[in-house]
Amino acid sequence: MTTGSDGSLWRRFEHDPRDPVYAGMRASDRDRAVVHDALAEAYADGRLDRDELDERTGQVDRAKTYGALLPPISDLLADAAPGQVAPTAPSAELRLTAEQHYRDKLRETFFEFLIPNLICWAIWYMTGHDNFIWPVFVTIPTLIHLLQVGANKRSIIDTRIEKLERKQAKALEPPTSSNSSRSSKSPTPGEERPDDA
Repeated sequence: MTTGSDGSLWRRFEHDPRDPVYAGMRASDRDRAVVHDALAEAYADGRLDRDELDERTGQVDRAKTYGALLPPISDLLADAAPGQVAPTAPSAELRLTAEQHYRDKLRETFFEFLIPNLICWAIWYMTGHDNFIWPVFVTIPTLIHLLQVGANKRSIIDTRIEKLERKQAKALEPPTSSNSSRSSKSPTPGEERPDDA
């Protein structure tokens, strides 16, 4: 368990402490108990002596956040470094949002099929409905598109989840200071300011 390579230890936490998103979040007694178990197993394996166990146990007891739970076990687990979060299933909220996006797209595609076809078939019928059934040129492509959207439900939802995850990750990135540093750059000796020209 203490290798953490199969992810079994990390799944016992309420939130993965390696994830920077949760580093400042308050940890629970249950989360601290997981770390205590890892330390006890390392002690039983002979990888910690009694003094080290006592010291690290004290650190865990004093830990308030998820980020503070990592140092006592960082040298005992192969994948304990912050940011080494194994891929997980998308959150329920993201999946619900993606599924709603699919339903909206399916509804929109249905009306894109229904309305033009009603109009075209009505015109064809009211103008004598001759042997040249021209509304099929509208029906066939719109029906194919509707069937494609219906058949690609999983692909559309997965693509939407990926897009939402990228957007979420981008929102968590710290703002770059390149623009501000560029604008505040002072001219080198001998270089004229624009207003000195």
